[in-house]
Amino acid sequence: MARQKSDAPSYRYHISGQACVTLDGRDFLLGEYNSPASKAKYYALLAEYNANGKRASEIEPTQLSKSPITVGCVTAEYREHVKIKYAHDKSRRKHYEGLCQLLDTEYRDLPAEEFGPRRLAEIRELFVASGNNRTYVNSQTRVICKIFQYSVSRELVDVNVLIRLKTLEPLRQGDSVASEPKRRQPVDLATVKATADHLSPVLKAMVRVQASTGMRSSEVCGIRSCDIDQTLSDTWIYRPEKHKTAHHGIAKAVPIVGDAHLALAPFMEDRASDSFCFSPRESVQWYRNQRTAKRVVSTSRGNGPGRKRDRGGLKGDDAKRKPGHKFSRDSYRQAVQSAAKQADVPAWTPYQLRYTAATAVREALGIESAQALLGHSHASMTEHYAKHILSQLDYCSILSPYLHRAQTDKIPRALDNALRAAGRFAIKVTRGTQWASGRGRDAATVY
Repeated sequence: MARQKSDAPSYRYHISGQACVTLDGRDFLLGEYNSPASKAKYYALLAEYNANGKRASEIEPTQLSKSPITVGCVTAEYREHVKIKYAHDKSRRKHYEGLCQLLDTEYRDLPAEEFGPRRLAEIRELFVASGNNRTYVNSQTRVICKIFQYSVSRELVDVNVLIRLKTLEPLRQGDSVASEPKRRQPVDLATVKATADHLSPVLKAMVRVQASTGMRSSEVCGIRSCDIDQTLSDTWIYRPEKHKTAHHGIAKAVPIVGDAHLALAPFMEDRASDSFCFSPRESVQWYRNQRTAKRVVSTSRGNGPGRKRDRGGLKGDDAKRKPGHKFSRDSYRQAVQSAAKQADVPAWTPYQLRYTAATAVREALGIESAQALLGHSHASMTEHYAKHILSQLDYCSILSPYLHRAQTDKIPRALDNALRAAGRFAIKVTRGTQWASGRGRDAATVY
């Protein structure tokens, strides 16, 4: 039996002093060994080789030492970069690889020196024609510049190429037919309450914790008991192992108090310290138990519990696709949206709870308190999350454990209670760490 061809034939030294790779029995000389240009050409050749079913192009010259660096070389080098940089972030890695594929499709064989602002504008028009909004189109255009910036840092292309690309101004409102993005808004608590009736206890607890703390969805999904400081019985401090600004050297600490404390406590018991508190397996099992309890047909007839609809298949431990040990932000969002659909309420996402929490705390305690709650370094970012809307003051009663229940028809009294509570609310900002802590009456819950 013939040996299977390798996906990545080796990059090796040739007696001529050049780098060499052998594809289909043909030696391709790539230029000076171990130079950035030779490695970029190597990666570009491998990409084409694998795309052609592990067959080298017959018209491809074997002497590539004097051939120019093409757009294909630029994208191939960047693909190798993101494989390492985003090894643990599959969605972002796929995103960048998709942009590289687009560049390859349009301009793979074009010398990188000839890729300028006009061709970048052509790529941008493809994004607009696909129905993307203006903000997304501008962000994708910036990423393409970032791809060429990496090639400049690897000394593959001249810096003037990047300078020319950056002269293309971003699209502004009214400059094109691209639609405007819809701003994410806080979610109404009545909608959250109706959705919660269709959630498993695991997912319901996640919603309660996120609504009370304003955490990002990925931070809620990653809660483990080993990451929580339980020195004080009524105030836990959660320090996420991974979070959005960790690469900036910022340490984040989130207080778990009030309703968040009550929601999380049951999931801290009888669990390994390094295991995730919110388990998809427990959530799936709860849904299965609910369906079994509502079963009308006798278990001795039809498909028994744990059986698939098709004959002979099994669910549970024998299923090919099993629930994971941790929710991702996407699986969490999909579960909430499915429950919202069952409840026949407007669609919403868990991330909107972060906006709701920020708006409530800002109204009650000010922008500085909301900034500390969200862990932002600058108040301008908090302004994006926390809208100044007095009519939403009643959100405070759910999201902040320092406030009394507020009613929309009793705004002055609720505001007075909020101001009194502010006197017992301590905001501490330390170098690289932000957190909020306070004491007061626990808020009533919607669940």
